Amino acid sequence: MLKALLRRVPQGERDDAIREIIAGIGDNGVLDVGLSTSLAAELSDDTARQIFQDRLLDLLESGKVDPAVAASAVNVSIQHKLVQAIAQRLHELACRLQHNPDADIVVCMTEVMPKHLSGLSEIDPVKNCMTKCGNLLLFLRSASLQAIEQPNFDRLFGAVIILLGSSDTAVCVGARDMLISLSGVLPYMTFERHSLTWLCVQILIAEQSSPYHRTLGYSIWLRWIRIPDDELYSLFNSTYWELLQHGLQFGDTECRKMCLAILRRSVTVAANTDFTMASIFSAHDSSTGREVVIAQYERFCTVCETMLLGRYLNQILDCEQDLSFLASSASMVKSEWLYTLLASVLHPKMQDANRNFVGNWVIRCEFQPDASEAFVAFLRSAFLPWALQGSLFTSTLQKGTLPRCGHGDRLAQYFRSILTRNASNSVLSSQLIDLVLDLLSARRSFAYANVYLLEGLARAHDEECTLELDVEQAEKVAALSSWTALPEVAQDYVFVRSLKLCGDNLFRTTEGLRKNAVVKAVTRWNQIQAMLDRFPGEPLPAGSIASWSVEPSNRDIRENAALDLCHELRKNMHSTASLDIDVVHTKLLEIWNELEYLEYPKALLLTFPNTLLDPLLVEFSTASTDLGKTVADLVSKLQALTANRAYLMWPLVCGIRLATMTVPSAAGLLNLKNVISNYADSLPAPTVDLRLEDAAAKMLQSVVPALEVFSYEYYFGPRETIGAAALLDLASRLGKTEPEILVSLLNNILDRWTSQSTPPSTAMPSKSTLQLQLAVLCCEQVLPHLDVEHALRRPHHILSIENLPRHRYLLGWIVARIYFKRDDLKTRLITDLTSKDHHSNPKYLAAIMKICVMLAQVEGAKADFALQLATAIIPLAASSKVIIRHEAQWQFPSLMGIARSRGWPELTDNVAFTALDDYIRSLERFEQPPLERLLDRFDPVKDHTLTNLVEGPWYSLDTTQAPICRRADFVGLYRRDEHATDDWPTPCIPLGPPVVLPEEVEAVTTMVSETSLPDKSRAAPEPTQSVGARALQTKGTAYTASADMQDGRKRAMFAQLIMVASLVDNPYNLGGLSRVSEVFGASQLLVQNQKVTSNKDFQSTAVSSHLHLPLLELSGPDIAPYLASKRNEGWSIVGIEQTDRSVVLGSEQCKLPEQIVLVVGSEKEGISALVLSECDMLVEIPQHGVTRSLNVQNAAAIVLYEYSRQHSVTSTGK
Repeated sequence: MLKALLRRVPQGERDDAIREIIAGIGDNGVLDVGLSTSLAAELSDDTARQIFQDRLLDLLESGKVDPAVAASAVNVSIQHKLVQAIAQRLHELACRLQHNPDADIVVCMTEVMPKHLSGLSEIDPVKNCMTKCGNLLLFLRSASLQAIEQPNFDRLFGAVIILLGSSDTAVCVGARDMLISLSGVLPYMTFERHSLTWLCVQILIAEQSSPYHRTLGYSIWLRWIRIPDDELYSLFNSTYWELLQHGLQFGDTECRKMCLAILRRSVTVAANTDFTMASIFSAHDSSTGREVVIAQYERFCTVCETMLLGRYLNQILDCEQDLSFLASSASMVKSEWLYTLLASVLHPKMQDANRNFVGNWVIRCEFQPDASEAFVAFLRSAFLPWALQGSLFTSTLQKGTLPRCGHGDRLAQYFRSILTRNASNSVLSSQLIDLVLDLLSARRSFAYANVYLLEGLARAHDEECTLELDVEQAEKVAALSSWTALPEVAQDYVFVRSLKLCGDNLFRTTEGLRKNAVVKAVTRWNQIQAMLDRFPGEPLPAGSIASWSVEPSNRDIRENAALDLCHELRKNMHSTASLDIDVVHTKLLEIWNELEYLEYPKALLLTFPNTLLDPLLVEFSTASTDLGKTVADLVSKLQALTANRAYLMWPLVCGIRLATMTVPSAAGLLNLKNVISNYADSLPAPTVDLRLEDAAAKMLQSVVPALEVFSYEYYFGPRETIGAAALLDLASRLGKTEPEILVSLLNNILDRWTSQSTPPSTAMPSKSTLQLQLAVLCCEQVLPHLDVEHALRRPHHILSIENLPRHRYLLGWIVARIYFKRDDLKTRLITDLTSKDHHSNPKYLAAIMKICVMLAQVEGAKADFALQLATAIIPLAASSKVIIRHEAQWQFPSLMGIARSRGWPELTDNVAFTALDDYIRSLERFEQPPLERLLDRFDPVKDHTLTNLVEGPWYSLDTTQAPICRRADFVGLYRRDEHATDDWPTPCIPLGPPVVLPEEVEAVTTMVSETSLPDKSRAAPEPTQSVGARALQTKGTAYTASADMQDGRKRAMFAQLIMVASLVDNPYNLGGLSRVSEVFGASQLLVQNQKVTSNKDFQSTAVSSHLHLPLLELSGPDIAPYLASKRNEGWSIVGIEQTDRSVVLGSEQCKLPEQIVLVVGSEKEGISALVLSECDMLVEIPQHGVTRSLNVQNAAAIVLYEYSRQHSVTSTGK
């Protein structure tokens, strides 16, 4: 028909008519393309056909791809010619971009370009050159390249290499896809081309200024390694694996995903030949099959996904067995990969909890998979930067009689272990020693980290006689002895350890004698040993060990002069019959001024309280107003200093105690009430630095037996617990001489506890256990000075509102002792028990029952009281309140046991009482009481001791605070009372025998760390009162929308949204995704298997939403090709994933395209690397908590809402 029409046109006009039709191609879309293509075939010469081809090329460059695609579909030869023309055109445009200095090229690819493309002369720039390249690449995505000739292949290959460096991301993606397509043209993709592709990948990955191009490099690598070509084997060299390890260690989440995918594919490819197998195989057994190697690398990759991508601590903890296997000799995964994984997790940007788990695992399992330089590099670059953090040392400090730093001890043990294990390997052991000494010599680490590193080295040297230091290493160790910028005990430790290490090493090799520093160190060590051997016959020099042979500084000289003045003043006061008070006052102020000027040096600070509070000086102060005011002022200042200097507490409080007991009138002068109150509010605790010094002193003592004398007490004097014991002992003796002080102190404490808000906070800065301990001592002494009935109201009230078990125990102690002394008031207790309103405060009623039974067991208790008590308890044993019922059932058998031991027939002969007692005792629970029942037992007479007050089992009722002192501290305090006389008042409470814990309690430690509790408990919000009519719940507003909202305009808008959920496996989550997709108007939901709709979990969350939404099937392997095809159609691919290139949803940068394919990842791994590389945009949801992720359906719902918010169409059309 077409030919028939053409015959009617004159021959001379025929070609012109066809050319005119061809010139109009594209003006009317694609409707005229088929006709034009057929007409072009009728042209009589090649020139005219070229016009048709040029017209299509012009359309492509202008962005009109559809006509060319349609023409190619009609005539394959046209597609072939277009591909050739585009190859030449891209070659030309790429060269223009390469040689134009103003071109928008981010990464220069001159090094990668084939030779025949380099060396071109400067070419004038072309307008919109980059845009044209992008349009041409867009067409090539849908074209077949199998028929391309060699020259055009070379042109196209070189062009896309250049365009990979473009700043236009669309051009980069097109160039990437074209490069991978060309890599599949096997006849032309030679080893040289693969090498150039690999070089291109390396250049892109090395680009520091453009994170996008680094990601692009890994994306190319991921696709390139999937090409089935034997030429790839030759590229599996060390550089290949090292670059992959670098990406895994330092890349972002997206990069790491791609690296793991590349590793999986590379291992599979490398395992095919013996030559490449060696690059991934670490075992020595060559008979191992490739399947085993691949399986172990798969195990490694799974661990990487859990630890680097998932990063949930509970899942990482489950990887410990896998890590141990990978580090064992049975593992065939090369150690470099394990180093890479561990270094990645130990990076400072990772969560601290995950870093700490991995770091502690390295220490705990004494990690060393091989004896290579890579192991030393791992320690230097990854492990030690984590291990030497100060927070690890401070957070693992342990209290007790053996203060320790848990992390420091483990670190020292780890280095001792790896040094002794490798002692026979002189190269590796020398590298490890250099590593330690380099860190110590740099002197930049946390001060005490250096102590434990040196301890590990020294222990290994002590235990392994074959471990020697070379000359340079010995010189470095000798230089450590001059390290002065350390705390006092740490400095002494480093000083002694380094000198001893030099001396011990000299017995193994005499090479160190060639260095003067080593000779001096050995000489000094011999001198110190000689001085220690003469002790205790001759006293040791004053000060730290490191200062013994050092000339004193001007500061030291001034401090020594002030110390001499202290001793001289005390000597003169006790040796002179008549003393000039003004002279004493002047010298006292002179010492204090020196103390302030020198910024409170420790030795002078520990000595000054003994001078200031000398009983003779205090006695003079009571007779002199000026001196007395100065003494009181200085005592107040010293007490303020104890807040950060806990070691000052013992001389200060012991001095105050001595002065007050010797000179009773000094209590007012020293403002004793304020002193005790201030300490009750805030008792000084050792600072972190002091505790680290304490631990360092223990290590110093262990260097050699002669250093045992250098304990904590040598440097700081008795511990602060002696001061706490002195404070309590002082309060226990004031009743006879200063009862008004105790009355005032008791009123202040009880008023504060009574006035607290209800319900009270478990822990408050204004509340402390010490306050109640002091209240126990005060009540014991001042009861005759109080209105007892009035005074009882406050402890009763506090007991009714207080929650903390240890506080309730002490309050019960106070109440029980008051009733013990005032037997006539016990009827109040029975009245409280029989109150009909007891349900309003079950805990209070339970406490009253407990107190009553306490009182029934003391000597002198009457059967009548016990009978009333039993009669009151029986009804409570049937209370509807669990707390009351259980307490009554626990206390009744105890009461009956007391009755039997006392022979009270009023109770024992009562049939009802004995029947109830026998029944309760027959219960299994009664034979195995809970631990708190054993801990809170109290006898108002037998347990009324100082020992029980400070370290009784009740301290283990909770873990809020450790005991402030112990019985041994009181024993030590009384041993120091050489100045005590018969005139001293006796304590109001006996010391009592040591605490003997029941067998069931022996396993419970009483040394608990103080934990922080919320300052104020939060009350539950009250429901809003209804005003007016009550609103009815609705399930949505779709049914209320007007007709214009239901028409095609809105549906067409949301038809530009496709949800891809093919990576999600859980039917429950898929049902939720179906629901939110339908609610927010998505046009399609793609899933792995359509049969999921019959699953009950799916149906329970989908709630029939899948009946209103097209549910299509898209398998996992087909996701990436599907996304690529949708991009070619003009869709934008958006993924929901947390990566470094993700934009925060809701931010100004997050502008969601209108036509998008939204991809959600799997529940555990998220979006896979290959799919991630297809995404044009990644979004993440802003978070404020620590959980880090949302359920997939929740995350999708949030993003869908934001999409609908940005692109919604209202009824007004706006």
